[in-house]
Amino acid sequence: MEDGDRAPVPPSSRGGRPERLALPLLLLALSTLFLCNIDKGYFYRLGFHDWDSSKNLTIAENLSPDHNFRLFQRRRQGPGGAPEYEMYSRFPVGGYALIKLAILPFGNHLSAGILAARMFMLLLFSAAALLAFHSLARITSHRWVALAATLAAFSSFYMLLYGDAVSNEMSMELFAVMLVF
Repeated sequence: MEDGDRAPVPPSSRGGRPERLALPLLLLALSTLFLCNIDKGYFYRLGFHDWDSSKNLTIAENLSPDHNFRLFQRRRQGPGGAPEYEMYSRFPVGGYALIKLAILPFGNHLSAGILAARMFMLLLFSAAALLAFHSLARITSHRWVALAATLAAFSSFYMLLYGDAVSNEMSMELFAVMLVF
């Protein structure tokens, strides 16, 4: 074989750093989100995080054929005994239906439902990070660059603060955007 006939060096062996280690490192980093939240079957952050989580869990819990799939926060008895609903239908029903599916197996066990909903939000957050990594790896052709960019973007204060919030405004939408991308 002559010098001009050498095969190009594959990207997976550039610089002595195997590119295939980038994805396991990302998975290891994302697994810490689940390990640090495994005991969070309660509301633990005062303010908007807990308020939004409780509101969305309430709406998801109330979503049923008994109430004609209305999106409401509160129901009270009105004049003449007819029920009055405090509606909250700012977002489409799909997000609340997904939350309902996450908490449905736990019935009236509130703590287990909160934990299941949080884990579902973290699953969507992690899936969005994996989709971002995959997209960046395809765009840049360098998994280490994709890993660094993904970790930088998904480890910011607000991303980690609201990553486990039971909400249609964070993990669900982020996952949907990354899935479309």
